[in-house]
Amino acid sequence: MIKIDKEKLGLQDYFYIGYLYLIILGIVSDAIYYGIFGVSYLNYTTILDALISPISLLTNNWFISLFLSFMFWLMYMYFNNWMFKFYRYLRVKKWYKKVYNLEKMDKKYAQLEKKNNIIPGMMFVFFLLFISMRTGMALGTKSKYAKKEIIPNYTLVFKDNTRLDVRKVGQNSAYFFYFIPGEKVITATPISDNLKQIKVLKNKKK
Repeated sequence: MIKIDKEKLGLQDYFYIGYLYLIILGIVSDAIYYGIFGVSYLNYTTILDALISPISLLTNNWFISLFLSFMFWLMYMYFNNWMFKFYRYLRVKKWYKKVYNLEKMDKKYAQLEKKNNIIPGMMFVFFLLFISMRTGMALGTKSKYAKKEIIPNYTLVFKDNTRLDVRKVGQNSAYFFYFIPGEKVITATPISDNLKQIKVLKNKKK
């Protein structure tokens, strides 16, 4: 795991690390999400889309934001406090003394307390959690649409004034991804070149 010395990092360094982290998180999570639907998402995205994607997902889904915030807090408490308290609780147990070498374990946990790896550790775990969540969302959506009729929730108005009721799957700065009722493959339509309006069908969300 990458070690980050916080004492040697300035504000600009944190900004750069966060920038790269969001881009990688956005690219990987979106590539997996759309890849499950058979779409080569890297052909439709930009660096800006990748950067904004995780932020947009969290700000537009309060339940997901609360869940990930709660999990992030649990991870912080575990790595920063609970892990060591749990070890101190276990090391006095007879069965634990028989199974583990306390001298080695004491040195190991003493080194962990001195190291400052909580930030990269939490970033790595959050990355896995976010990717797992996006994968689950895609698999759940694909399974639901395979078994049930696809009900439109948006109306696309094209520049020639034709209209099409569709089921939205996702969107970035350049493309709108959707299912056409009766079809099982995703269509990606360039927004600026083809669409005049994107209207929500409020009474047909599901």
